[in-house]
Amino acid sequence: QLAKKKGHAECVKVLSEAAAAADGRAGAAGACSGAAAAAVDAPLLGQRVVLGGLSSRPELNGQRGVARSFEGGRYAVALEGGGESVRVRPGNLSPAAAERASSGAAAAPDEVVAAVGRGDETVVLAWLDSGGRADATYERGGVSGLTLLMGAA
Repeated sequence: QLAKKKGHAECVKVLSEAAAAADGRAGAAGACSGAAAAAVDAPLLGQRVVLGGLSSRPELNGQRGVARSFEGGRYAVALEGGGESVRVRPGNLSPAAAERASSGAAAAPDEVVAAVGRGDETVVLAWLDSGGRADATYERGGVSGLTLLMGAA
């Protein structure tokens, strides 16, 4: 009800469906969404990561970014602080510890959290389709472990 008043009903619906798909409850045929399949093949998608062990561009070691896509055995990582994006092998990435929730769940990118707050289901769908997780969490006002679904409702 509150989500409808805030204009977020579509975001709640999208996130609820993605959560159900991740739990294996998507449809009578047991269909698996592209987002759920991507989460298995490329578990770092949508997460903040740290680059390391790069020999061709050692200046990037220790840099943080967000894993935006996975293709050809490499992640496309949008680096923080600039518009640069680099393609990196999974072995050269690790989850950014500071960006992970205390429960170990994936952290939701700031732009997706903001989109949920606005009720912008287009941004949320795009993120889920690129491997984002419906159970991703974020922190607001000193409270951690908030899920995107909580934010949309």
